[in-house]
Amino acid sequence: MNNKEAKEEDEMTILQAEICKVLAHPKRLQIVYALRSRERYVGELAQQLELPYANLSQHLRALHAAGIVEARHEGKYSYYRLTTPQIAEACEVVRQALQERLKRLGLSAYANHLKERI
Repeated sequence: MNNKEAKEEDEMTILQAEICKVLAHPKRLQIVYALRSRERYVGELAQQLELPYANLSQHLRALHAAGIVEARHEGKYSYYRLTTPQIAEACEVVRQALQERLKRLGLSAYANHLKERI
């Protein structure tokens, strides 16, 4: 890898870390999952996620600043959608990996529990 490629790789890693930092909040992940199938009106999101508008707006601003969501305005209404479906897909891959890990740990914990009983 030459210096230019290494620098680009470092820059991409920094950008990826910034996206991960924004997605580190549970409510923001819930917003991503809510938007994975279609755009949604802010009121619909607030109701679905049981979030006050002010709190939801704060999370949407952070997601928008990171380039994860984009807004479309119709009169006084705002609709949000993911900028790319790969964001939701990436979150789903992480979730699947966690489910597998928990499953393995659960089986391991169960096996240890059986050993203690014998």
